[in-house]
Amino acid sequence: MDFFAEINGLAYLFFVKSHEPEDNRLVITVKEATISKQEEDLIIGSKNIGPSKRVEFDGLGNVYEFYFDTYAAYCIINESFSMFQDHEERVGRLFCIYSKSTYLDYIRINTIVEYIREGELKHYAINCLNHTVHVASMDEPIIRRN
Repeated sequence: MDFFAEINGLAYLFFVKSHEPEDNRLVITVKEATISKQEEDLIIGSKNIGPSKRVEFDGLGNVYEFYFDTYAAYCIINESFSMFQDHEERVGRLFCIYSKSTYLDYIRINTIVEYIREGELKHYAINCLNHTVHVASMDEPIIRRN
């Protein structure tokens, strides 16, 4: 996977959009988020937490597209409610490839993908500041940087 190390070396990602250009094909677009050079006071409610730097997603960061030629299932979760499970096995930080996960278990119980398709079912996750995207697929995504 050409961009695996590059994406996982970034500080943050921001989810931009997902769409199906054709039936059962999936494109997920994310953008590199950057840290502002300018400090400003962070105020939560009536309390000033102190100086901080804003995370920005409308700056100069790279845009990445993940293209899945096929998929068994995908879901997008509000990042505020995402969680990691201790028993899951994965590589990566922002772009993860799971060999063992609760999501894979769910897909195996609720679909017939492994009976119809050849290959290994994998769970791909893209961890963004605003959403977490999960994709179960037999095919590796093609990743493009714009």
